[in-house]
Amino acid sequence: MIVPGGGTFADGVRAAQTQHNLSEAAAHHMALLAMQQCAVMLADFASGFVLADAPAQFEAAWSSGLTPIWLPASMVLSANEVACSWEVTSDSLAAWLADRIGAARLLLVKACALPVVRDAPALATAGVVDASFPAYVKGRRFSWEVLSEDAALAAL
Repeated sequence: MIVPGGGTFADGVRAAQTQHNLSEAAAHHMALLAMQQCAVMLADFASGFVLADAPAQFEAAWSSGLTPIWLPASMVLSANEVACSWEVTSDSLAAWLADRIGAARLLLVKACALPVVRDAPALATAGVVDASFPAYVKGRRFSWEVLSEDAALAAL
């Protein structure tokens, strides 16, 4: 399962929110669509990827030997417990999804330098993960880890 970030598409949403004084709800919806744009882009990179927006589609992909890339908008917009805030980004949404689908492990791959201390609050304070991430992983059934892009590629 791949949970894409919003990348440059989300950066555009942040700029549009400032420029057009958009509400948090509108920006949140647009940021989810930015994640979906990244998902479509990633799915274009390899034939083994498939877009999926619901658990039944995840299972179908796995059963077919494919890797689902999550399209988050429909699940997240229907979830009242997910805040409409820039403090909840793809980091927290990946943890939320891992909990929802009963994943055993969550691996975040980041394109930034990682601090020596890698507990959730330290990573949030350092800006490696979003501010809500510690709450989304605290007490959950899954294990989690944050790797740098280079470390993740080396592990392949």
